Amino acid sequence: MKNQMKWTLGLLTSAVVATTFVACGGGGGGSVVVGGGGGGIVSYPYETVFGDTCATFEATPGCTFSATTGQRITVSADPNYDRYGFGSDDLSYVVFYSDGTGDLYSATGTFLGTRSISSFSGWVGGNVIGVGTTGLFWENVSGGTYWLGKNGVLYNANLGESNFGEAINNKNAGQASDASVAALASDSNKRLVAKAADKLVKEYALSKPKAMAIASALNTWAVSSSGRGYTTTRDIDTTFKKVFGVPYSTALSAVQDLVVKNDPSGMQDVTERSATALGLKPHQAQKFIKGMYKKALASYGVDSNMVNW
Repeated sequence: MKNQMKWTLGLLTSAVVATTFVACGGGGGGSVVVGGGGGGIVSYPYETVFGDTCATFEATPGCTFSATTGQRITVSADPNYDRYGFGSDDLSYVVFYSDGTGDLYSATGTFLGTRSISSFSGWVGGNVIGVGTTGLFWENVSGGTYWLGKNGVLYNANLGESNFGEAINNKNAGQASDASVAALASDSNKRLVAKAADKLVKEYALSKPKAMAIASALNTWAVSSSGRGYTTTRDIDTTFKKVFGVPYSTALSAVQDLVVKNDPSGMQDVTERSATALGLKPHQAQKFIKGMYKKALASYGVDSNMVNW
């Protein structure tokens, strides 16, 4: 069994997609297929915080991460940055206040009016503007100054702050994905994701939001990969982290220690971390991990019940 497990390690993540969710997989990667069956691959420079490719060549709210690095873009990526040779000073800006309003100014400092914070893309509530579905990338803008890009993207203009110059907002902060791929938006695909999410809730006691996020991640990967005809290490890394809440490299190392060295400590740590990320108890997380790989392991002649840590 150990030989089978060693051979399986490098294939397991892809096998989960192929054998467990059929057409449900995960995304990212910086390119999408256009033109149907015979379409070519078009590379786009921006993606969402979830690693989903955005079909736009300009930074827009919701598409504010570099598809190359996966990191937040800075103000220099905006189409109007340095348009007249003055760098960020060629952009309008807004000063936010604690009363839930913000004063908007032109690049030359002309007052353009007062607006509610809720009118800016990515408003979460109160004085908070953010990206994603949790508070990890949300920002309280009260008392701060932000450049307002051509397409509505806000960039931190507060000198001395750790994210100075970085984009902060997302067009749909409460949604799980902004990927602009027709296949992902189809009604049949949405039903497939919903069905997969319901199964996760029923079998592993995951919350509906967590289950939807996992099913969406797996599905995006499958749709993107089938269109491109291949998947990448970055696809695997991005999707694995969304599904299990831990880096793929960490989990792979833990499995190798378990199989080769008979050392369960790494897998126990991974399970604890995964449980925290998924909102489960450790024994529930272990059941989820084993369950997700059950069919993949079985296809290689390995009984998941025989793999314990």
